[in-house]
Amino acid sequence: MLNKVISLFRLLLVPITVLFSFTGCNNSNKEKQADTAVKQAIDTNTINSTQVDATPIKIEKRDTIFKKKALKAKVKSKKVFLRFGEQSSDEKFNGAPIVLQENLSKAIFKNNPDTIKKFLKMFYLGQERLFPRSIADNFENGTSKEHISYPKLNFRVELFENEYAKNPYKVLGYSARKVDEEIIVE
Repeated sequence: MLNKVISLFRLLLVPITVLFSFTGCNNSNKEKQADTAVKQAIDTNTINSTQVDATPIKIEKRDTIFKKKALKAKVKSKKVFLRFGEQSSDEKFNGAPIVLQENLSKAIFKNNPDTIKKFLKMFYLGQERLFPRSIADNFENGTSKEHISYPKLNFRVELFENEYAKNPYKVLGYSARKVDEEIIVE
């Protein structure tokens, strides 16, 4: 269909340009000669190769485009589930568990069971900016000292095999607290 439109456009382009070039002249003999030349070119479907760009245009068949789209749709049949993690709040500081969902294969968890504890230590340190603070002022010496209260945080860790898993394969309960510059996860 597109090839037909292009060839028709090329076919009509030459006669139109010939007509425009001869319309400026008032000589009716030249107009008649141009009209007969145009009619002959249209009737015989012959055009000089110097006037027309004859480079072939590569057009992909429509059926192959739809087949490619259908293949892409079949590949995307798996549904990816997004995991979430809650942040600390006053409710969480008072004992409510913080729910964390993580993608961790069974093989990695089996070979490295302390992976979750190390992750929770890092998470606990990351929440330090949200912990309650108090300031002790020493007006006589003109100094003040900030004290951070490190609460005990409870965690509920849900482990998933990968991003396509709908349900966790393991749910773990931990608590983390800081005692004398050491974070204890149990």
